[in-house]
Amino acid sequence: MDSMRYVVALGGNAIEDKKSIEKAARAIARLYEDGNEIVVTHGNGPQVGELAITQKESLAILTAQTQAWIGMTIEISIARALKTLNKGNDYSIPEVVLTKTIVDKDDTAFDNPTKPIGKFYTKAQSKDLTRRGFTMKKLINGYRRVVPSPEPREIGQKGVILDLLKSRHIVIACGGGGVPVIKTSGGLKFVEAVIDKDRASALLAEEIHADRFIILTNVDGIYLNFKKKNQKFVSRIDARKLKEYAGLGYFESGSMEPKATACIDFVESTRNAAGIGNINKPEQAISMKRLTLITP
Repeated sequence: MDSMRYVVALGGNAIEDKKSIEKAARAIARLYEDGNEIVVTHGNGPQVGELAITQKESLAILTAQTQAWIGMTIEISIARALKTLNKGNDYSIPEVVLTKTIVDKDDTAFDNPTKPIGKFYTKAQSKDLTRRGFTMKKLINGYRRVVPSPEPREIGQKGVILDLLKSRHIVIACGGGGVPVIKTSGGLKFVEAVIDKDRASALLAEEIHADRFIILTNVDGIYLNFKKKNQKFVSRIDARKLKEYAGLGYFESGSMEPKATACIDFVESTRNAAGIGNINKPEQAISMKRLTLITP
């Protein structure tokens, strides 16, 4: 079988559990050993949200901070998994790339915060945070802070990522959607936002011509009527039909909706398949045995 180029996106909520990272790392190491090229991306919503409550730094700086922190955790886990497979020293194979993502300074998202960050809060806690100046939103599992999430337009370090792939490195990049920046006459400038990891990962997958784009999260894939008595698991769907469901409001904003949209974007742009699977069953998801497969 010919080798392929994968972008594997790990959800920010899903990777709060170290065991989930270790399971994903083992699956990624085996995929690499089969001769494939791999870029790993990751979310940072819970982590950056917690830091934003306690630290007086911009969301861009906190995203860079979580890129290094979470990226190194993933790097060490993959290196350990590679060493177990090969009985040798493979600590130089995974590489973390501090990634900037360019957005449009006039994006309307700056006036309409939608990206959930931080942990879930009770209604009373949410009211207290609202009084402190934070924008809160009620979701299925409780209340979370929401912040601006502009559309990613360009991945700043894609050339570096491609060079590392050619040198047979596993690349960990675009953490937390990338550090959000805009272009100005004086160069790049940080902006107060958190870019959606799934949308940025899909853009990266498009820009580096990936053959597969897989999102690993804390459910087996896409469900219609999620958490209702008539919920139905979707094992395979084409991008056109998935876009129809998304337009009808089947998926929660800030949860499955951006994942579905990211996969649609990738599939329509590249005509390659994408998938959404469970980070606790990564072997099954990556091998396309148990996930939602999105096709052209």
